[in-house]
Amino acid sequence: MLPDADLLYAALAARDPAFEGRAFACVRTTGIFCRLTCPARTAKRGNVSFRASVAECLTEGFRPCRRCFPTGRPD
Repeated sequence: MLPDADLLYAALAARDPAFEGRAFACVRTTGIFCRLTCPARTAKRGNVSFRASVAECLTEGFRPCRRCFPTGRPD
């Protein structure tokens, strides 16, 4: 069960390390998903939804961010 979306968005905006791995941010306008600690610019709240796992993000058609590597570092 995910925490409240507004709480997750606040964690995303603050890049709060306490939320690392608890959820992933999916950005509709770019089709990318990120860790909540991603250093990229924070998307507008209306464009962000949250998923509990990498598998959920991938299943819904989002691709991993190239800045925070939510699926793990590339080889």
